[in-house]
Amino acid sequence: MYFPPPDFRTAAEPELFTLVSDRIAEMTEDDALAALDNRFATPRVCQKIAQSSRLTSFYSVRLRLVAHKHTPQAYAAKFVHYLYWVDLVRLSVEVTVPAPVRRAIDNQLLARVDELTAGEKIASARRCSAALIKVFLFDPDAKVFAALLINQRLREEELLYYASSPRAQASHLALLAADPKWSFRYTVRKALAANPITPRSAAAAQLRHLRKEDLRKIHSHPDTSVYVRRCIERLSAHVSSSPRQKRID
Repeated sequence: MYFPPPDFRTAAEPELFTLVSDRIAEMTEDDALAALDNRFATPRVCQKIAQSSRLTSFYSVRLRLVAHKHTPQAYAAKFVHYLYWVDLVRLSVEVTVPAPVRRAIDNQLLARVDELTAGEKIASARRCSAALIKVFLFDPDAKVFAALLINQRLREEELLYYASSPRAQASHLALLAADPKWSFRYTVRKALAANPITPRSAAAAQLRHLRKEDLRKIHSHPDTSVYVRRCIERLSAHVSSSPRQKRID
């Protein structure tokens, strides 16, 4: 009588753990992946596979175990150290990956960030998690900053922190001032106008969009350039010619 080979992918819940336990010594890479793809793959099943040094010698199995929501965290955090950068970046923003595992991934990313090439940084900046965003904000490469501006996880408060920082770079602030998404935010405009590092043409372009009280603060700040002060004064003179407007001193 012919007995079909065990189907790790479709086995029912009670059967799957027994199947994995009985055949762990002879399971192939494809068998392990099929078992992990099974919707009945419980923490016990994941742990059984994770405990097999032979099966976890396959990169695809380690990757699947880290990504699986039922893998015991001790094993998932261990296998994080053996994943490629591109997979770490992808998993760091996967909401199905448990938060403690994502924190372990972020720690691994931060430990490796100095080893990246310029191209790897640019590619990662487009879709990385908040942990790497904070690092890439201050990367000296303007192409990395430009890639970061299209990252959907970048938040306004992070850009405000950068735009107000004395560590900001003029080239980066010019990119921010020209960005079609972020340059229209009022708080970003104000930070760009107030930072003396912002190229003066970019800073001056923000002034007509600012409130009078904010213009007064920028004008009176000791670090504001003479050029920006004169622009504010010319704007004040223009506004004062309109009825019901007061001069900005």
